[in-house]
Parts: sequence; C-alpha cells; structure tokens
Amino acid sequence: MTEKAVATGDVGALGGLTAGQTSKLVEFGKELLQSALEALGTTLDKKLATGASTHAAGKPADIAGTFSGMFVVIDSDVRLEDGSSLPALLLIGEDEAATLFNVSPEGAGEDDYKAKLEEAVQTTVTDLTDFLTLSVSVNSSAQLQFGVSKVELRNLAMTPLELPGMGKEVLSVHVPMTVDEGPAMDVVYVTSTSTLGQLLASIDPSAAPASAPAKGAPASSSRSETPAAPQPTLTPLPTGEQEQREAVVRPAQFTSFPNQGEGAAMANIDLILDVQLRVTVELGRKLMSVRDILALGPGSVVELDKVAGEPVDVLVNDRLIATGEVVVADENFGVRITDIVNPAKRLSSR
Repeated sequence: MTEKAVATGDVGALGGLTAGQTSKLVEFGKELLQSALEALGTTLDKKLATGASTHAAGKPADIAGTFSGMFVVIDSDVRLEDGSSLPALLLIGEDEAATLFNVSPEGAGEDDYKAKLEEAVQTTVTDLTDFLTLSVSVNSSAQLQFGVSKVELRNLAMTPLELPGMGKEVLSVHVPMTVDEGPAMDVVYVTSTSTLGQLLASIDPSAAPASAPAKGAPASSSRSETPAAPQPTLTPLPTGEQEQREAVVRPAQFTSFPNQGEGAAMANIDLILDVQLRVTVELGRKLMSVRDILALGPGSVVELDKVAGEPVDVLVNDRLIATGEVVVADENFGVRITDIVNPAKRLSSR
C-alpha cells in the first residue's frame, strides 16, 4: 500500500489532480470546516477548535483496517448539480461523540444509551448539513447538497469497517478537535479519491481537470446570446410615520409589474436550483387569549407586533436567515432581501 500522512498545508497531489488543484480543494475544505465548527459550537453551546489536519490515501481495505474499537459511523454524501452522489463516511470515537453531543451513559441501559447517542448525532449532524448546503449555495457558486443517510454506533473490532462504492483508492482526513479546551479528539472524514475531480469541478470549474465537465460550460459557441430581460423595479409596501393613534385600516395600494418576456430569469437563481427547502416569510406575530380568538370573525383586524415599514423575517426550514421588505409583482406578494443573518447564528434560530 502506498500511504501518505502529511499536514494538509503540504498535501501535494491527490486523486489524479495536480498540486494546485488539490490545494483548491484543501482551501475550500478549510472554509467549510470553519463554518461547520462555528455553527456546531453555537448549536451545542460549546467552544470548539481544531488543530492541523492530516490525511492518508490508500486501498479501501488498508484504510478501513486502521479503525478498531467503538466508533459512531455517519454515512453521508455530497450531491452535485448533475444529480450524481459522492459517498463519504464521518467517524467519531464513542467517548468523544458522547462528550461532544451531550449524551451520558449513566442511568441508562446499553440499548437506550446507544439509541440516545445515535439520535443525538443524527439530529445535530442533519441540521448541520442543511446549514452547510444553504451556506455554500448563498456564499459561493458551488452547487453542493450535503446529506446524512445513517448514523450507527459500531464496534469496528467486531465488525470491520466497509467502504463500498469508493473505488480502488480512498482518502481519510483526520481533524483533531478540542471541546471546551479539553483533550483533542480525532474526527475522520473518508471519501474516494476518484471523486475529487468532480468535486473540484463543482467548486471551481476553471480549475477542474480536463476530464471533469465544468459546470455552466456553453453548449455551442455558434449560438448567439439572447439579451437578458431587464429586472422589474420592486415597489415596497407604503410606509409612514408612526403615531400613537387608533389604527386606520385601508387596502394597500400597489404598483403592478410589467409582464416579463418568456425565458427571463432572476439573477443568481441558478445558485439554488438543486436545493429543496421550505421558505417562509413572517410578517409578524400576536399573542391572543382564547376569548379573543373565539371572538374573531369576518372583518376583524388582528394587530401584529410589527409596524408598517419594519423588515419582515425570511425563514428557511423554520430558521431565520434573512430580513426583507414586502413587495408586490403583478398580483402576487414577494419579499426583497435587505439583510442576511450571520451564518453562525442561523442554526440557533428556530
């Protein structure tokens, strides 16, 4: 087996990539790790830090043979824009996972403890992958969707690790991580080296190897480009000075949008074409007694906790990610984003 274990600052070449192309992947991985660390620390209310990562590349059986003992094994994948899926594993030692995810074996049977640990890891890591998917889509041109399919506490001494579908050579990246300045724990990410070219093509098409199709490449150079339709002017809902007086209820006056020509596209819509998330715009809230709710009828007016002109909240999967102002296009309501919430705080909002 040809195996290398060096600091990621001197990775060299991997998976048929040049040293420069590999360096591009390493830089992206560092940024992704930092985002994940901040979000995870916020969610778990812990201070997380990492040291210098190392990696090893070799045959699947040889890499799998380096793991022995109790590990939480997280089956995950990275889905690309073309629909292909790149399998990967994340491994954390049992004691380290229990410390990180706040699960104690005390006062619980073996089966209950195993189920609680697996559920805690599954829930937290799934939320984390949702956050990373959204963060990458918003902050870069990469089309990546992260997912978790299974979490299991396994004794790898009794049941050796298997790496199906990862080809003839795999890469394991070891990340030393400390929790609340305690002793370092080893978190390991395992993936196939043969998929690194596809991953690079999604992250930076200009740096992708020739064999990997660059995302967004033109289908034909002879085809003339069609000028993009001008973006419509959004009309905010009317605002005004707030006075201490009785509320006046009146229909909102909107300016209609001109019809857009066929084929017109909103700017940057391609960034989220493959991300399936529920988007909710919250105008405001109101705490009411049962008596007041039962008294509601046609024509009743419910005053919300926001005043006219105040930004509305934009939530994705019930998490606050942005604020904006309400607009109208033709006969439909919409929202224009005015501010993006700090990525590190998105996981903590519910």
